[in-house]
Amino acid sequence: MDVLFFLLPFVVLIYGDTELLKNPDFESISFSGNWVCQACTLSRSTSSYHGHHSAKITNRQHSWSGIAQTINVLPGQRYVFSAHVKLLNMAQGHMFHKVEVMVKETINGHDQYHDFGDSPKVRTDNGWVNVGFDLKIPNNLHQIYLYIQIAEPEVNYLVDSASFKLLPYDANWKSEANARINNIRKAPITINLHNIHGSGYQVEIQQTKSKFAFGSVVEANKIVDSSYHAYQQFFYDNFEWSVLENALKWRQMEWSQGHPNLDKPMRAVNALRAKGVKVRGHNMFWGTHGTHPDWIDGMGQSTLIQAMHTHINDVISRTRGSLEHWDVYNENLHGMYFEQHTGHPNISMEMFNWIHQAEPGVKLFLNEYAVASSSQMTTAYKQQAVELKNAGIPLYGIGIQCHTNSHMDITSLKYRLDKIAEAGLPIWITEFTVNEANEALKANALENMMTLFMSHPAVEGVLLWGFWDGQLWLPNSALATGSNVQPNAAGRRYQTLFHQTWRTHVTKSVTGNTVHASGFMGDYTIRIKHSGQTVKTQHLTLDKGGLTVTVNL
Repeated sequence: MDVLFFLLPFVVLIYGDTELLKNPDFESISFSGNWVCQACTLSRSTSSYHGHHSAKITNRQHSWSGIAQTINVLPGQRYVFSAHVKLLNMAQGHMFHKVEVMVKETINGHDQYHDFGDSPKVRTDNGWVNVGFDLKIPNNLHQIYLYIQIAEPEVNYLVDSASFKLLPYDANWKSEANARINNIRKAPITINLHNIHGSGYQVEIQQTKSKFAFGSVVEANKIVDSSYHAYQQFFYDNFEWSVLENALKWRQMEWSQGHPNLDKPMRAVNALRAKGVKVRGHNMFWGTHGTHPDWIDGMGQSTLIQAMHTHINDVISRTRGSLEHWDVYNENLHGMYFEQHTGHPNISMEMFNWIHQAEPGVKLFLNEYAVASSSQMTTAYKQQAVELKNAGIPLYGIGIQCHTNSHMDITSLKYRLDKIAEAGLPIWITEFTVNEANEALKANALENMMTLFMSHPAVEGVLLWGFWDGQLWLPNSALATGSNVQPNAAGRRYQTLFHQTWRTHVTKSVTGNTVHASGFMGDYTIRIKHSGQTVKTQHLTLDKGGLTVTVNL
């Protein structure tokens, strides 16, 4: 509930007040001059998400047949669309249907069609599903044509509670973000000193770890191979969380059935934990093309489910107590392998339950792309998290992959974080890259996005998807280069944020019996010094609500 408390005022500020759709709630008796139906029949229904009526779309003739409206817009401005859709039937042989929110732009007489918002796993038993997107209008465009389509024409559906509003740019976003950081990431520290004799006392308050997670992916072999000492040193000097790049993925771990190689990932996990680094598990299952073991292809449904159970047991039996998180079913809005091959449309829910039963203490996550760097599945991702949460599934948090560049629009990114945070669950930026060859642009973009993440009350941590150009998926996203792993401009900017800007290290002279300070939440070492010599040391943790400690000298 803490997330929702802080989030609400944050969300309200970003929307425009004026509704640009006509008859957005479908309460008007007449559709004349507002909604139209493209090669379909539009009528009213008394089944509604909100209010008393919704729009009913039937007799669809084509995949693109659906409800539509023309909207006047301002060139260069950002807008947000949202609606609720309910399928009335399923096409024969389909486990899911994809609801697409389309926009037609007519520029210089040429029509351009864009799929801005996808909800790829919609079923009748989902009930009302939130769909939508955000977009920026081209500079020479004054009007758009927005419509909803489902590829299978035989599918009928309802629409309700639609909205299309301006998403205003906030020129003061960064100062506001920094104010939020001070408000939500810091807490007061009070140190009461007893038995002080004389003067010359100082209190040194030094943060040793951050509650907000700063981390990076690592390559399992390189993090333990002594010939990569510079790679290891840069990591340990600049990060407190980690995730293995490939070594815990099922395909890479078990090329041959019955021969999982858990020695490789566990060597890395044990080395990281020995250094005090926390480790995320990435990932238990992955269903996009080419990401599962080849040997499960062709298995019958029951045999595949048994193989999945065996995989969970093989992994958890070795990792139990070593990992903080698991990405349960990676990118499952983009890949449906396990749904299709087990015949279970809700197999993702079962995966969460299976892993939770095997290790109740580990925190379980969704993890997805095209939800922050683009708006294509932002709303669908929020909807999925809400459905899992409402079903009582042991979902702890929402993982966001954010692979972007220096042109990322902060206003749009801020909106997408807010949208996903509507699920009321913690958010982790699990894969963050700024792919930019220009080092100055990369440094500025990295600082801006890290500031936004740090300032968002739902976000608990950020993990980079690599830092060294010698081991990186996107080389232009490197923070450090060369055999000596030397920081570039973006790397130095990150180091400033991590070691200085968002780190507390203060020394205060004692003038009475009490010392007051404020610090970023995390672990601390408190040293009481007299005439420059340490006379008392205590290790403490600063969390919400602050810390009051009594030190007897």
